[in-house]
Amino acid sequence: MVAYSDAFLDAKPTAGYQLFSARCKERVTLSEFPGMLRAAKQMYGKAMPIKSFEAQISGDLARVTYTYDVPALNQNKEPWVREDDTWKQDDCLACIKFGASAAPA
Repeated sequence: MVAYSDAFLDAKPTAGYQLFSARCKERVTLSEFPGMLRAAKQMYGKAMPIKSFEAQISGDLARVTYTYDVPALNQNKEPWVREDDTWKQDDCLACIKFGASAAPA
């Protein structure tokens, strides 16, 4: 989760995309991802430390809540899924919405 957050805020698309679930990779292509990350970096700056973290895990599924000093970045019960023994970010819709809201008009 920290690696994904850092990749997202530091605009490192390849690293971030590798931490996307297979389901999200079907909805967001690697070619779409850099623009989303550049927009996040412009809006929030660089990666920042996580202030608090809580995970509710049930088998290969988890809901993760974590906070930052910037409340707009806080995540509440963000879905994650374990694929091949690695936890992957599974909140495809939020990423798609962020990309749409960050796109130039």
